[in-house]
Amino acid sequence: MLNTQWLHTFITLVEVGHFTQTAEKLFMTQPGVSQHIKKLEEQAGTPLIKRIGKRFELTPAGQQLYRYGVKRQEDEKQLLGQLLADDPFSGECHLACSGSLAMFLYPHFLKHQQKHQGISIHLESAPNHRILEGIKNGQFDIGIVTHSVDDQYFDQQRIGQEALCVVVPTSYPEDQLSKDAIYSFGFIDHPDGKHYLQQVHLANYSDSHFDFSKITKKGYINQLNQILLPVSEGLGFTVLPEKAVSQFSDQDKIKTLPLPNTVKQELYLLRKQHRPLPKRYLQIIDAIQRLLNQS
Repeated sequence: MLNTQWLHTFITLVEVGHFTQTAEKLFMTQPGVSQHIKKLEEQAGTPLIKRIGKRFELTPAGQQLYRYGVKRQEDEKQLLGQLLADDPFSGECHLACSGSLAMFLYPHFLKHQQKHQGISIHLESAPNHRILEGIKNGQFDIGIVTHSVDDQYFDQQRIGQEALCVVVPTSYPEDQLSKDAIYSFGFIDHPDGKHYLQQVHLANYSDSHFDFSKITKKGYINQLNQILLPVSEGLGFTVLPEKAVSQFSDQDKIKTLPLPNTVKQELYLLRKQHRPLPKRYLQIIDAIQRLLNQS
């Protein structure tokens, strides 16, 4: 790696054009300037200047090194300016949440990005365990999970809650709310299906054991925006967060069963403990809190 001090002396010499004046500008002696140039040439492995009396000319290698050195100084100056600026309307935002929340939040993030086009939103839908891993390894700066985390590595705050809905086709009789009636109708499974259904079961049918293997299955799909399609066609029921249900296009073909006890998942915003976030995240977090608490 090139010595920064020697390179700075070389750039100054090229721009001033005289050894004595360079020494005065850098508060050095003229032999000191000559020594820096000699050491830089040794490090580069080639002559950088050709002396002509009291003048000098740059060699091709010297010209190339001068251009490199100037660009390096400019890049460093720009970087330092960016580090100090912390522009609230510029830079990348990396965050993760469940698929249902991603569907709900992303359109609002896009509106924010349209207003402030220096912002770049990187949103990933992921299960809780992957969100935790992503924050730990630096893939995400913030994440939203559906349970409190007992880990001092994270800073967490409760930011809202989300209801789980048992969704059936509109033709399903609303008086058929017993466990046997619903489960025999057939479950449309998905990656979080078993977990969601178990929560509904414990809240409404706690007197009976939850055995997922004995529930009739009518299908499985891992595409969030397609899970309600077989339900809308009358093929079965499923359980999804309220915000995922609200995003489905054919609302007239589905409905939510009015079970006695509604299950609500607590939502927590996570970030690394003791890691300050850039200012651009403040408006993102404010928007998340506002949207989750108004809907």
